[in-house]
Amino acid sequence: METVAGRPASPLAHQIEEQTRDLEWTLAHFAFVANVTTLEAECDIAHTPGMSVASCHALPQTVLSFVGESAELLANYATFLADPGSEVLLLVNAEQRAVARAAFEVADEVPQWQMVFRGVPESLDPGDAEELGVEDWAAMEALARAEKCPLVTFARHPFDHGPAFGIWERKKLAAMGMTNLRLPGAVQIGNLITRQDSRQRGYASNIIAALVRALIQEDVCVFALVDQDDTVSLNLAESLGFTRERPMYLMRCVLKGASPDAET
Repeated sequence: METVAGRPASPLAHQIEEQTRDLEWTLAHFAFVANVTTLEAECDIAHTPGMSVASCHALPQTVLSFVGESAELLANYATFLADPGSEVLLLVNAEQRAVARAAFEVADEVPQWQMVFRGVPESLDPGDAEELGVEDWAAMEALARAEKCPLVTFARHPFDHGPAFGIWERKKLAAMGMTNLRLPGAVQIGNLITRQDSRQRGYASNIIAALVRALIQEDVCVFALVDQDDTVSLNLAESLGFTRERPMYLMRCVLKGASPDAET
């Protein structure tokens, strides 16, 4: 097994370059694609032709992603990238879900929809949304803390993957949204937070509109993840031109012990 820290092995890089020419494949495997492209400096990767597994350290908890169909190889390779018996997070599509369930003990699972923008960006109204910058980061963190919504950012610097937008009320940040993740041909938006006393004013719609209009100019596909039981957010996204493209599953798993005959 070829193991590479910090960057993908050249056969894997070639494989990913070929596969990411298919946008639908990229979207279905976006977590793995991101880990071996834009997040490669934050990842360790184990790769053979039959299974590729990446361990991302950009978040407080280890996040695994993979491409391959063998649960046995996934379980074995994971032990090279995280401590046996430790908890890891995975974000997988429906086909990968069965592989992960067979490879690991699943402690928790949150079904989500991958929502992809298929609408007309010119029809969206950004309202009073303004682009945020480094000087606004403290206000963004304060809003997230106040609403008990931890910010999820995979970049070393919060604006590395794309723009963020916010709406201010009396010099206080009332709502915000960010570009969470960039990968070849697509970007994920998220961290959509509105202050409790500023809701029901259309701010979330305005911020999504501002993000989509800015990112579409870069000729990329814009998508978001929404919990399947969050009907309010699903309805909002659909009203703005997003469609439910595929189910995804955020899984919290426990690694099994290392197999004595694991491939090396």
